Amino acid sequence: MKNIIIIILVVFSCSAKAQSTLCPALQAFHGEWRYVNGQDTIKIYLRSNDYTITGDGPVTIAKLWGWHEFKQGNTIIESNYSNRFLALPTNSNNVVANSYSISLQMPQCNVSRQKLIGNIHDLSQCYESKVVTITFNTSQTQLNWKQTHPTGFGFMTGCKGMTLPSNFVLTKQ
Repeated sequence: MKNIIIIILVVFSCSAKAQSTLCPALQAFHGEWRYVNGQDTIKIYLRSNDYTITGDGPVTIAKLWGWHEFKQGNTIIESNYSNRFLALPTNSNNVVANSYSISLQMPQCNVSRQKLIGNIHDLSQCYESKVVTITFNTSQTQLNWKQTHPTGFGFMTGCKGMTLPSNFVLTKQ
């Protein structure tokens, strides 16, 4: 019985740690989001946690980490969706390269601004980073996703274009 209680406490503390406490508003975005247009389907999975950037002085921020899958019909164009349940990085020293493709923040944890900002790594375009700006509705059930190329896109890699559309609307599943 004592072991069962200890296991329950460990599981609870691990699941609680995987959520952002700095910006609890990010937890509303946890889970699967989907966009469908004809044969195109985009699935995005988001999870929140607090993340410490080490350096001159550690700074902890609240982040949404994400994974995506893009399909045309039954053909997967790109996906890292299978990584969505891996452990989240908690600081800049334990980030596993290519284990996630999306990193987002809510400026000043201000829900009333209805905005998320960050980036997505284009898996088919040399993992080039795209700048992402998201606006969301008041019920937080739809995300208007916009992405652009940063300055210097493709300079050292020769990659061109974006695999995902530059603008689409995701619906919470």
